[in-house]
Amino acid sequence: MSTAILTGPPAPGSSLDGDLRSLGFDVRIASGAEEAGALLTAVPAGERVALVDPRFVGHLHALRLALTDPRFPAA
Repeated sequence: MSTAILTGPPAPGSSLDGDLRSLGFDVRIASGAEEAGALLTAVPAGERVALVDPRFVGHLHALRLALTDPRFPAA
């Protein structure tokens, strides 16, 4: 399973964590940079991981393209 680490809590009313879950990501929320680093090191080697800025306000389709489509370098 892929892991998405939000680098802070999502904005109230944001669907970001739900959108990431719908794309098959196990979502973890860090309270800051130090916790994000700890969560990142806890991800098993070879597993896909994405660090996501919780201020992201794009559409689910943009997340899908950026994080799961192999045509794009971020994927």
